[in-house]
Amino acid sequence: MLIRSLYMLALASLLGCSQEVSEQLSEGQTVPLRAEEARSVNIVGAGELPVKQQEAPMGAGLLDGKLSVESGKENEIIATLTYQNNQSYGVPLMFASGKTADLIVSDENGKKLWFWSMGMMFTQAIREIVMPAGATQKVKFTIPSHIAVKIGKGSTLTAVFSGKATESQRPAMQEVKYVYP
Repeated sequence: MLIRSLYMLALASLLGCSQEVSEQLSEGQTVPLRAEEARSVNIVGAGELPVKQQEAPMGAGLLDGKLSVESGKENEIIATLTYQNNQSYGVPLMFASGKTADLIVSDENGKKLWFWSMGMMFTQAIREIVMPAGATQKVKFTIPSHIAVKIGKGSTLTAVFSGKATESQRPAMQEVKYVYP
C-alpha cells in the first residue's frame, strides 16, 4: 500500500499538471491529490527503508586512481592512469565521447603547458559501461619530448577521468595528481 501511495505521489509530481490523482487510504476511502500538493508532501518513514549500498562521503570518487610516470623512447614521458573499482558493486559509467581520460601538464607555478587531448578529435557517441567490482583498468598517455623537457621540479601531471557515474551523486573519480620531486 505504501509503495502504491509513493508511486502515485511521484507520478503526480512528475506530471507537473493539475490533474487529480487519487490515493487510496483504506477500504474505499480516497483523497484527491493535486500535483502541487504532492510535491510538498513529506514522506514519513522513508529513512527506515533498508539501505542496499553504502557510499563514502560526498566528494570522494567511486573509483580509486593512481598516476605513475616512466621514461619513454626519445625523451618522451609515459604517464599511466590506473583506476580501480574498490566498491562491492559494479559502477555504471557514462562517457560523452571516445575519450576515457585526459592528462594536463602544468609547470611549478600552475601554468598549464599541455593537454594530452590538444588537437585530437574523439567520437561523439555516448558510451555506457559497468565497471565490475574489483576491476582495474589503465589509460596510457605519451608526453612528447618537446613538452617533457619543460617538466621540472614542482611540475604537476593531472589525470582527469571523463566518465560520469550514472547512479550516484558522487563523482566517478577525483582528479589524480603526480608532482615531480
